[in-house]
Amino acid sequence: MFENLSQSVANAAAAVPFGTLLWIIWGTFIAIFVLSVTLTVCLPAVRSASKRPFLCLLYAYTALTFALFLTVNKIEDAAFSACIFWIAGYVGYGILCAISKRLSREYPAPVAVCAAPAAANAPIRPLPLPAPEPSAMPRQRERTPAGTFMPKNNVRLEHAIAVTNKLLEKNLGKTDRQELEKLKNTLEVMKVKGSLTPAEGEILNENFNTLLKLMAKYNI
Repeated sequence: MFENLSQSVANAAAAVPFGTLLWIIWGTFIAIFVLSVTLTVCLPAVRSASKRPFLCLLYAYTALTFALFLTVNKIEDAAFSACIFWIAGYVGYGILCAISKRLSREYPAPVAVCAAPAAANAPIRPLPLPAPEPSAMPRQRERTPAGTFMPKNNVRLEHAIAVTNKLLEKNLGKTDRQELEKLKNTLEVMKVKGSLTPAEGEILNENFNTLLKLMAKYNI
């Protein structure tokens, strides 16, 4: 079977003129070389790919050239013709590699640009908020075991008493002065007491409101 197949192929090749076969072999190789150069110049993927397949193709076409010339010439002449073809093809391989390296230096592959869309399409995750420091958290009035309330600190009372003293230095009306002296006495008592009941806390808030009104009235 294989002998008949090889004989059929040999007979078909013998029926084609030598010049025609030579142009088919060399013409297809030249076309592959031109196509490879064009793709290398135009496509970055081909430019960065290995050129070794072209070299392997050159070996195959060299063998075809040797076999073709062996049909009409002596082995020495066929080997010489194949050697000339291989040298010409290897020069083409060198030109292809040189073009690829030169263009790769001038136009590097845009790796970062290709990676940007993937990063842009990634879901945006909110950054975790830092836990508030204990000192930054609002402090509520602390409960004592007896159910009473203590002010945040004595600073509010001390400041209120200082403002009261400053108001008393003003030229106040009789009613305002009496009310302010009463308010001052109340604040001083609460300061000394320290812990306040809920009812006393409400009284303290009312005194603060009264003090604010007097401050606004006398531009303090």
